[in-house]
Amino acid sequence: MTSRRSFLAGLPAAVSLLAQDAFAQTPWPDRPIRFIVPVAAGAGTDLVARQVSVALNRLWSVACIVDNKPGAGGAVGTDYVAKALPDGYTLLFTFSAHYTTPLIDKTPYDPVADFEPVARLASSPLFMVTAPDSPFKSVADVVVASRRAPRSVTYASAGQGTPSHMGGALLESIAGVEMVHAPYRNGSQAMIETGSGQVHVAFSGAASLPLVKSGRLRLLAITSARRSVYLPGVPTLNESAGIQGYELTSPIWAMAPRGTPDAVRSKLSDALAAIAATPDFMAFCAAQYLEQDFQGAAQARAAAAGEAAHWRRLVQLTRA
Repeated sequence: MTSRRSFLAGLPAAVSLLAQDAFAQTPWPDRPIRFIVPVAAGAGTDLVARQVSVALNRLWSVACIVDNKPGAGGAVGTDYVAKALPDGYTLLFTFSAHYTTPLIDKTPYDPVADFEPVARLASSPLFMVTAPDSPFKSVADVVVASRRAPRSVTYASAGQGTPSHMGGALLESIAGVEMVHAPYRNGSQAMIETGSGQVHVAFSGAASLPLVKSGRLRLLAITSARRSVYLPGVPTLNESAGIQGYELTSPIWAMAPRGTPDAVRSKLSDALAAIAATPDFMAFCAAQYLEQDFQGAAQARAAAAGEAAHWRRLVQLTRA
């Protein structure tokens, strides 16, 4: 007699076969596609999803609906997609939290096993900033001060285990220094406290750049491996302090539930590749300071296990 456990274990495969059979019988897509975004409207990942939704609608004449489902570090929206029918009509637009949240809190899904990567669309670097009147004029100044007096330099983040926390923890690890982490409830609060001098430095996304332009923050460096094409005058942390191997960027992916037919993922991947190559998408990335490093479905799928391991190492640094 078939046990309940064996029945449940075989359920994903059965659902996948049904989805593939349906795809073979009905041209796809023939109805609206939902883009689930596990963060609030206005976040970088949300903006990418909305840009793609408009472009895909133009390309295929099919409505693409962006549905924000924030909560629990992205777990609410991500779990919704993990449990969705793998028919290509529900996609997840996500970022590094896809891999880090399950390491910080228990989630009902596995970030690798329960998803099929469709594409990596772009990557978002972080920016190391300080107050405009700060004595630190470079990353080297921060490192020297931290070596001279361990735990004398503070760095702000958007919260425990966030990419901005990892930015400081990675600097500590590579430079061999000890700083003090100051976690805040969100990135905006961290920027306010940094700009007022309550903390020495902070790691933030592109949301900090308007404050840099207005003179309320000073930009020290970017966390990508190479200088940004949009900000060529801003040094990387590597060159700023002679630190080898420093790189921290948060990719933005499109993912489908496990079992989504390969033909659907391939068609989506090709469409997203075409969109990523358009002047409109390039201009959008420039406006958001996103680095374009597109990966198609096959490449993103092959990289998934490595991504999980990469973010696991970074999360472990925040707990050291």
